[in-house]
Amino acid sequence: MKYKLLYYKGKRPDNSQARLKKELIDYIKKEYKKKHIPSRREIENKFHLKLDSLFRNIKALYEAAGLKYKLTANQSLKAKKAGLFLELITKNLAKFGLKLIMARDVHERGVDIIAIRGTKKIGIELKAYNKYEKLKIKDINQVKRFIQKENLDRVIIITTTDIKNKEVGNENKIELIMYKDLTKILKNKEFNKRLNYIREYSINREDPYREIQRQRILKYVYEEFNKKRKKPSYLDIQKNLHMSLYSYFDNLFQIYKILKIAPPTKDMHGPRSINPDKEAINLWKENFKKFIIEEVKKGKKYPSGIEIGKHFGISHIWNIVKVSELYKELGLKPYLERKTRN
Repeated sequence: MKYKLLYYKGKRPDNSQARLKKELIDYIKKEYKKKHIPSRREIENKFHLKLDSLFRNIKALYEAAGLKYKLTANQSLKAKKAGLFLELITKNLAKFGLKLIMARDVHERGVDIIAIRGTKKIGIELKAYNKYEKLKIKDINQVKRFIQKENLDRVIIITTTDIKNKEVGNENKIELIMYKDLTKILKNKEFNKRLNYIREYSINREDPYREIQRQRILKYVYEEFNKKRKKPSYLDIQKNLHMSLYSYFDNLFQIYKILKIAPPTKDMHGPRSINPDKEAINLWKENFKKFIIEEVKKGKKYPSGIEIGKHFGISHIWNIVKVSELYKELGLKPYLERKTRN
């Protein structure tokens, strides 16, 4: 199908909405076959239209095409772009009047590059953004934390977009180099090709590698727990597998829930939290109850909260559950109940 209305320049003819919808549905179907799942922002910017004027929302568009909208950023592609951008800037630091001290891997925390200019310690934070993506105030706030934490005299944010939120303005110790300024500094056709790839190639594509990486993380956590009785943290995963768990899971607790292992108690939302993590709490309760039953079968007295906590290395198990609640669920007399003296 030839897309006469999708790529129409200027105001589209009246009464062309039905044909425009048909072209957009056909476009979505073809991109989906290529494993590309265009987002709302991509569609609106690419074709200069408001999706709400055609469909209820982005999901409704995909439903009209007989498809399911499952937007998930391809993390390996995202990392590839970030690595490409890091390599490009690192090799051209002299053009910014800087000398390299160190460059961090894309999965490492902290400012991406640390350099010097004279006696000044300069940080460079790279944002390999799509051309339609905006530089946000959270990017500025992130850099402010880097300045303080890493004792930097100044930070340069270099990005592949020319768009920024209205809140983003001039900041003390922060310099912005947007895409147009960057091309003037680099002045190289080959470099511009790389920048255009970063800016224009969508990361909203199916990633068969994603599930492989998820399984690697799950296997690592499972083996560490079962062989060493250790519960890996976010930093353990990052250090030993060289990947960020947030690229593949919502959080650390999701991993433990999938494996049916009681998660680390640090930052866990207990029963007194505004939003208690019931699944995590129940995993711990099952562990506690299993221990109580084992102790009772051995003919020992019913373990107290302190004894249960000591066994599991937890100082206050009542931050997770009341001990009386455990005994009640087991159908056992709470250990604190005593016969009244005559």
